[in-house]
Amino acid sequence: MDSRRLRHFLAVFEHGSLGRAAEVLNLTQPALSKSVHQLEEELGVKLFDRTPFGVVPTVYGKTLSHHAKIIQSEMHHAEREIASLTGATKGEIVVGVGPGAAVGLMPAAALRLQQERPNVQITVIEGLADDHIPALRRGEIDLAVGNWPSVTDPNLTCEVLARDKVVVVAGSKHPLADTDVQIAQLLEYPWALPSRSQIWRECLDQHFTAKGLTPPVPRMIAANAAGFLRALILQSDYLTLLPRHLISFEERAGLVSLIDIEEIAIDVEISVTYRDRPSMSPACQLLVRALGEICGR
Repeated sequence: MDSRRLRHFLAVFEHGSLGRAAEVLNLTQPALSKSVHQLEEELGVKLFDRTPFGVVPTVYGKTLSHHAKIIQSEMHHAEREIASLTGATKGEIVVGVGPGAAVGLMPAAALRLQQERPNVQITVIEGLADDHIPALRRGEIDLAVGNWPSVTDPNLTCEVLARDKVVVVAGSKHPLADTDVQIAQLLEYPWALPSRSQIWRECLDQHFTAKGLTPPVPRMIAANAAGFLRALILQSDYLTLLPRHLISFEERAGLVSLIDIEEIAIDVEISVTYRDRPSMSPACQLLVRALGEICGR
């Protein structure tokens, strides 16, 4: 398949309109339509259904889009690596991070890499494993770093950097701070929690259920906002659930209090996931090393 036609196809797929895609590609609409038609003839299938409101991908178009994105991404990676080898650029890394790693771990690793390679450009995208792992498979990001279960995929490598605990946390002035607490007392105060789709929340619910108690019903739900949860407990009597490394600064400064109920502490792993280490750029390998050293420290 002609890579130029694949690029044209992806533009139409992403914009849902020949007109808008032609404008982005700086092509005439007839020229773009001809390119897509030639690709359809080459594959022997119809990639789009034309409608009065634009174009809609067929099942063949949707299937091709997954592979075309990977091909386009690999070409981009090849161009970046060749440019780096020739000295045209000093490197570029795109990292997907979980909310905890975005605040506690990634800034330190990025600063260390910048000290060693000041010309490397780092793009950090915060999100959840449900977003980052598929993006990693498609080649849209180089690394995924976060507190999530190890990924089991023959095409991906997952390295455990460190082990941490997710704990119940409150502000230092909370009524339960620095006291002996029974699990039932936690239900007397408001909670802010991740959504039920997150494994921490599921584990918390199981701990309460195992004690014959109804799990806490949060007044606020923060699906992907660990920073919000941290700020909230500093200003209120809310309780929440956070990885310990994420609140290490606040804990040392005496701003937060860990509610020490051992049966609720949830063991988690901090990991970095990537596609193929031998093909990783030197800058990516340095960043992985920095992440490991910081976690080891």
